[in-house]
Amino acid sequence: MRRLFATLSNFACVPSHALLGASTIALATLFGQFQAAALPAGILHTSICDSEGASGNMPGGLASGDMLCPVHPRPSTEIAEARAYLIETASPGFTMSKQGPELAIERLHPEFTIRLANAIREAREAGLPSVGVFSAYRPPAFGIGGFSDKFNSLHAYGLAVDMAGIGGPGSAETRHWHEIAAKNGVICPYGPFNRAEWNHCQPTGLKVIVAQSPLRHTITAAGPVNLEGMFEIGTAIIEGTGNVDDTDTVGSIKLAAATKEAPAVHRVAQRVRSVRALRRTLTVAARTKVAERSKASERSKAAARTKVAANAKPKRNLRVAGRRSSKDDDD
Repeated sequence: MRRLFATLSNFACVPSHALLGASTIALATLFGQFQAAALPAGILHTSICDSEGASGNMPGGLASGDMLCPVHPRPSTEIAEARAYLIETASPGFTMSKQGPELAIERLHPEFTIRLANAIREAREAGLPSVGVFSAYRPPAFGIGGFSDKFNSLHAYGLAVDMAGIGGPGSAETRHWHEIAAKNGVICPYGPFNRAEWNHCQPTGLKVIVAQSPLRHTITAAGPVNLEGMFEIGTAIIEGTGNVDDTDTVGSIKLAAATKEAPAVHRVAQRVRSVRALRRTLTVAARTKVAERSKASERSKAAARTKVAANAKPKRNLRVAGRRSSKDDDD
């Protein structure tokens, strides 16, 4: 797997017209050992990952949010069945309707398509009857999404969807969906309580496609240059955080994934820390100012009392002296 990340990073320097051939040869060599025998058709209703594996019993202590199931070669009939089911159960939003639900689903990675169809079918049978895809593949040219650079989004590579019919952020329905999705190899990386991305799901824990990623060479702003080439490298991304057996490799993969996310995430985290530090500074300054004003007010009141007392003393002395003088006159 270490060789995989080294190879993928080198692809960023390869011209786009030579990338697809090189990526196919390299990925076929590196992933040959991970290929499993093709699964028989007609298994759409079964989970790709068993419940024990989804519970977090993975090597190296991977949690269910980090776990990904192995990518098996899929029969074309199984892929076609999964696509048809996603289209049938979809609740198309703006971007799906604009390009057509069929095209938006067709450009999702085949492995992701099957996992997602399995998860949706299970969720519908488990009490979430309206679960479906709201937004699937979308090209950067649409200008939709939270990233300023739309090429950062996994939606642009067929590796992400937004879901409908799962309730709002933090709801019981959302939490139930997240559990079912994880069991089927679908990760919703922002968690069920995120107010903006609670319904965003994908087949990988990676959140950002950086400029150096070989995936960047497989698309333009309008869409894929070559759909199969995009899927080929997408398979490497899906495999890149799962299906490993040694702890050192797990650590290396996690580090690589964190490094890929760092450019965007680090900047955001830095801004959050700066804002929090500024708030703390302003709070301390405000409290200090209030305390100083309180002390000044107390000093002013004390000075006024002292002044009043000082003015009152001579008057008392004069009155006393006046009474004594009057008594002496009487005598």
